Amino acid sequence: MIKIGEGIPSHGCIEANAHALARYAALCQEGGVVPIVEPEVLMDGDHTIERCYETTEKVLRTVFNQLYAQRVAFELMILKPNMVMPG
Repeated sequence: MIKIGEGIPSHGCIEANAHALARYAALCQEGGVVPIVEPEVLMDGDHTIERCYETTEKVLRTVFNQLYAQRVAFELMILKPNMVMPG
């Protein structure tokens, strides 16, 4: 889960979460299971819709870069994105 707040999420947090999701997806596909990839950006907080959009974009770009690096077949996974909303 990615929380939006003052100074968070950090780049390291986004990278760590994206890597974990990508490894999960790769392991699922290796086992013949369709992974549900949910890079969950939480709506809780007092952030603006613009900040939520910016964070969600960073998270999704990082997740897809990690999925590609782990050789996850995009057509064989389900993406469960968050809604972009103010907190």
